[in-house]
Amino acid sequence: MTTETLKVGDVLLTRVSYAEIEVEPEQVGLTADEVTAAGAPSEWVTNDKPRASASAWIVDHAGARIVVDPAGAVDDILRNDNDAAMHQEAFAALLEEAGYPRERITHAVATHLDGIGMLAWRNDDGSWAPFFPNAPILMSQRELDAIDSLPFELQGRKVLAELETQGAVQGTGEHEDLTEAVAFDFTGGHNPGHMVVRIESNGEQAIMLGHLALTPLHVALQKDSNHMDAAVANERLRELLEEDAILVGPLWPSPAAGRWNGTEVVPLTL
Repeated sequence: MTTETLKVGDVLLTRVSYAEIEVEPEQVGLTADEVTAAGAPSEWVTNDKPRASASAWIVDHAGARIVVDPAGAVDDILRNDNDAAMHQEAFAALLEEAGYPRERITHAVATHLDGIGMLAWRNDDGSWAPFFPNAPILMSQRELDAIDSLPFELQGRKVLAELETQGAVQGTGEHEDLTEAVAFDFTGGHNPGHMVVRIESNGEQAIMLGHLALTPLHVALQKDSNHMDAAVANERLRELLEEDAILVGPLWPSPAAGRWNGTEVVPLTL
């Protein structure tokens, strides 16, 4: 459990990590041979296995405190019936220790739906409320519309529906300015309404990739099959790489940010 910070111009990014683990290559759509071929730095791979994290990034700028994809994609571990209360209380305590108590978060951004993560707080009676009580949950309207039309149910859909009935969820357009330096932009690909978070300040730029790359190895290999539309997702990722921005991944292990050098994502020193 660690806290790390990154400055992008006048914007402060804080990463609060709850857990970091090694995962089997197949869990991120790779083979063992592909992991070896990537030749990734030890920050991204240990024991020939990709590393992943359950964490939250907070973007702090101009009075806005924006949490992005908090502990997404790990509902099976953190949000199950037996352990949900314990994990959410521990996660909330870490955020408060980092200086971002959940009541002070102003926006809760979901780049897409992949489990409810720490966007919702499970009450003792089994009902759900917003994890960040004063922050609207922002998700693209494209994603919200697509969720209802998919022939299968995405993980977290039932909880999201409960939050929608409470008025806690707001659909966004394909581009939304959250502050003058922070924007929410549509990419599609991974999910029909997938978005990324862009940060541009004082000539510096960072892109929070959502799940366009579940691991930095996907960037190095230029391949990820864990998408609803892999061709679109991989092409959009390649376009973003041309911008020479700092890359941030919500599931990436520490430092969870790096720069593309044309061959691999080189970890930043935070």
